[in-house]
Amino acid sequence: MNRRRTYPLLTVFGLAIVAACSSKSSGGGGDGGAMFTTDASFDTGGDTSVSDGGPKDGTASDGDAAVTPISAGSTGAFGIVTVGGKQKLYLPTTTAGDGGDAVVAVVDVGVAGHGVAGAPALITSVDLGTTNYATTTGGDPTMVVAASIAANDVWFINPVTDTLVKHITLDGTFGTSSFSGGGGYVTGIAIEPVSHTAILSVWNGFALVDMATQTITKVIVAPPSENFGFDSAHGYIYAPYYSCTSATAPDGGTSAACGVPMTPGDANMVMTDGLSVIDVATGKVFNYEDPNALDPNNPVGSEPDSAGADPTSQIVMVPSEGNGYQNVIDFSKATFDMATMTVTAPHQVVQGVALEGVAIEPNSHIAFLEGEGSPNIAFINLPSANTGNQGWVGGAMPNVPGGANFSNLGDPHGIAVTTSIINGKAVGFVVDNSWQWVARVDLGSLATLEQADASVTAGTTQLQAAVTYLDATTIE
Repeated sequence: MNRRRTYPLLTVFGLAIVAACSSKSSGGGGDGGAMFTTDASFDTGGDTSVSDGGPKDGTASDGDAAVTPISAGSTGAFGIVTVGGKQKLYLPTTTAGDGGDAVVAVVDVGVAGHGVAGAPALITSVDLGTTNYATTTGGDPTMVVAASIAANDVWFINPVTDTLVKHITLDGTFGTSSFSGGGGYVTGIAIEPVSHTAILSVWNGFALVDMATQTITKVIVAPPSENFGFDSAHGYIYAPYYSCTSATAPDGGTSAACGVPMTPGDANMVMTDGLSVIDVATGKVFNYEDPNALDPNNPVGSEPDSAGADPTSQIVMVPSEGNGYQNVIDFSKATFDMATMTVTAPHQVVQGVALEGVAIEPNSHIAFLEGEGSPNIAFINLPSANTGNQGWVGGAMPNVPGGANFSNLGDPHGIAVTTSIINGKAVGFVVDNSWQWVARVDLGSLATLEQADASVTAGTTQLQAAVTYLDATTIE
C-alpha cells in the first residue's frame, strides 16, 4: 500500500558549487571520526511486486499525520536557510579568513539590493577551524552541514549563531569519485527535512548523517553522482551517474556498485551512463530504464551531469552534458519493479539547451539552468516541457559591478533556487567565479518570455532588470 504524506509549500534550501574541469583532488586532516553501516541497497528483499505510479504520491490519506516540508530540488552545493528573519546563503569559499583558517561566507540573499550596481550582503564568515576548505553546504533552520571535494572533513554550523558546532572527518573507508569536471570526497549535500538527515554524495553512493548527533549512520551503496537532485516531499534521490569505475577506494579498488546497473534486454552489459532513483527511507536503489529513449543503453544520454527535482509535480530534469540536451522525466507516473530493481517513467527531451546545472523552484515549476564556466543561463517551464514543448528562454548574465564578465562556477554547480523572503517570488542564484558576486535572478519575469516550441534569447535590458548582484565579501 502506498505511503502518502501531506506537506506545506515551504522552500527550505537549494543546492550547488565549486570550480571547473579537473580530475579528483585529495586531502585530509581534521579531528574526530565517523562510523557507519553499509546498507545492502541492491538486495531486492522479499517484495517483487510492480508498483504503478510510484510508492509515494505526496497526497493526503486517512491516518497519516506526517507533514513533509518542501525543499527546492537542485544539483550541488550551497544551502539557503531562512532563520531569524533573514534568508542566508552559506557560500563555501577558498579564501582564508583573518586567522588563516578556511571559512564559509554567510550571505544575506534577502537584501533588497541595487540591481546590477551591486550591494553589500555579507553577514559574517564562519571559521572552520582548519585550513581545509569546504566546497558544498546544505542545511535547514536547525543545522547547516558543510563538506569538501578536496578533503575528508565535515563541518556542522549553527545557523542561528553562525558558529561552528562540530568538525568530524570521514573514516578510512571513504574514497574519492572522479568525473570529467570534478569529483572528490563529497560532491553535494541535500537535507531530508523530517528526520533532519543530511545526504552526502560520496565515492560509493550516499552517506546519511544524523544532524542532531552529527554522526554518519549509514551509506547507501550506489554509483557515485557528480551533482544529484533530491525530492524532499517523497524522499527520493535522483542520482545521475557516469565514470563509476574512475572512483577509487583508499586501497585503489573500485566500488561494487559499478557493476550493478545493467542495460535492458539480453545484452547483459553494464550501463555506464544512467540515473539511479533511491528511496532514502528503505535504501532501495532503482535503475531508470526507457526502451524508447534515444539510446536505451544510456537512457538519459552520455555524461548525465546533474539532476533537479520538482517535489510538487515529481518531474525531474537531467542534463546530458555529452549530448547537449535536457531530459524531462515524470516520476509521478513511475513504475517501480522490485524484482529487477528498475523504474520506468514517461520521458521527454528538450533539445538545444546545452547547459549542465539545474535547479527547480517548486512553486513556480521553473527549471533554472546554468552553463559551467560561462555566463549562460536558461529557464524552462517544467510542466510545459513535460508535454513535449521545446520552448525555453536563454541569455547571458550581465557584467558584474566594475565591468568584468560574469562566469558561472563549474562542478559542483553554483546554482540554487528558493522563494524570496522579500516578495514571495521565485528566485534563482548563481555565483561568479571570482567568488565575490552572488546573483539573485527573478525567475518569473524571464520565464514569461517563453514561446511554444521555440528558443527565446532574453535581451540585455531584460536580464539587467531581473538580476541583483550581492557582494559576498563586504559586510552589509
